[in-house]
Amino acid sequence: MKTWSKELIARTRLELEKMLFYTDDSGKLHWLIGNSDLETGAHFKNIDGKRFGIMTAEDACEGRYIISLKDTKEMEIFETVDALIEAGWVLD
Repeated sequence: MKTWSKELIARTRLELEKMLFYTDDSGKLHWLIGNSDLETGAHFKNIDGKRFGIMTAEDACEGRYIISLKDTKEMEIFETVDALIEAGWVLD
């Protein structure tokens, strides 16, 4: 069974649990993580190698772990960081 490295899982957990963000002049939240897009959010990838998604800073800041899939725009919603990681999602 394929798994992510312990380091990548730990980084994902740390970034989601200890979010560092700032608010721009318009009041929009922005994530201060390596692979984030100021307009859309942080990029995630799934262990299946087929799904990629985005999580907004606003959702994560509110404890809503919602990944919007890049290709279909469907949403996957998780109650906890653990549930998100267990479903195979990590920061891209």
